[in-house]
Amino acid sequence: MEVAGNGILTARARQIALTPKNITLTPEWKVESQDIISELTILRKRVTALESLKDAKEIDGEIYSEILEGQKAGYLEKVKTAEALADSMKAKLGQIASQLSSLTKYLVNAKLDHKSGALDESALRIARDSIEPSLRPLIAERNDLTTVVKSLETVLPARVSMS
Repeated sequence: MEVAGNGILTARARQIALTPKNITLTPEWKVESQDIISELTILRKRVTALESLKDAKEIDGEIYSEILEGQKAGYLEKVKTAEALADSMKAKLGQIASQLSSLTKYLVNAKLDHKSGALDESALRIARDSIEPSLRPLIAERNDLTTVVKSLETVLPARVSMS
């Protein structure tokens, strides 16, 4: 897919939504986080269901232990993946915060220069028109990342133990 600046963007099919008028690309981190949240939720439910079967004496103790170990291993592996994804998303949030800070400072300085007479109205408009379009998508991405990180953290255990 060609993007602004004559660049080429590659994406997986599951990231792309097509409508007659739009192509929507969902970032890989968002798709991956949705998958991980769903998988962790299902794994937790399976362990709860397994314990329920054991408590109701509908499953042999040996089979219970064997299945439980497999579920725990899968769960712990998924937790590691989720933690790594959350860390990379937090790093991306830091980068975005830095970009927002730089752009905002540049815009404030342009406004200060305008107020002090060092920059005329035309130059201020050019500065504003070049900065503001970049701020909106960065703010939206920051907000989206923040929401997804919080969702991811709600399904992560406070601590992991192998009891």
